[in-house]
Amino acid sequence: MGFPVLMSVLKEERDDVEMVRGALETLVSALTPIDHGRGANKNEVQPALMNTDLLSRESDSISLLLSLLIEEDFYVRYYTLQILTALLTNSPSRLQEAILSIPRGITRLMDMLMDREVIRNEALLLLTYLTREAEDIQKIVVFEGAFEKIFSIIKEEGGSEGGVVVQDCLELLNNLIRKNPSNQILLRETMGFDPLISTLKLRGGTYSFTQQK
Repeated sequence: MGFPVLMSVLKEERDDVEMVRGALETLVSALTPIDHGRGANKNEVQPALMNTDLLSRESDSISLLLSLLIEEDFYVRYYTLQILTALLTNSPSRLQEAILSIPRGITRLMDMLMDREVIRNEALLLLTYLTREAEDIQKIVVFEGAFEKIFSIIKEEGGSEGGVVVQDCLELLNNLIRKNPSNQILLRETMGFDPLISTLKLRGGTYSFTQQK
């Protein structure tokens, strides 16, 4: 089953949740790298990379995937986020450009931070990939209320005593304010640096945040 058929299912069969789930699950498998073990040829092109190139070449495909995030079904949202994360992992620059060009694309991703825990955690990981070395995206994410949402998640997860989710939150914060003076200023003027500094101190933080005076 080729990508055109799968994308057609996602576009034309939206009311058939089982079909949409199946198409998304197939896409997740197609974009996941295969570990062939020690005997693998390092120069061999991974099918996942080829599939990423095919799928991400058309911005309409990314727009269609983002539109699926408005669906209420848990697995539709979950698989969609996994696909976008895989695409970002395999081809970050192209996906960053595509998502940036889609109206309300980043807004839909940010909305997922307010979803149930599993979806929220997947969205957090995706946003961490999305904001790496992407100043324009970093600014939009902050404009969409990233600081408030991230510190709310840190609090829900036990603050400085939290586990991997808090670690992901700190990594996302690192992306948003490190080497980004305008976001540093906005953080200082809205929430201040105290919540971040106290969390880092209690965790023995390893991140290097530069405060913009």
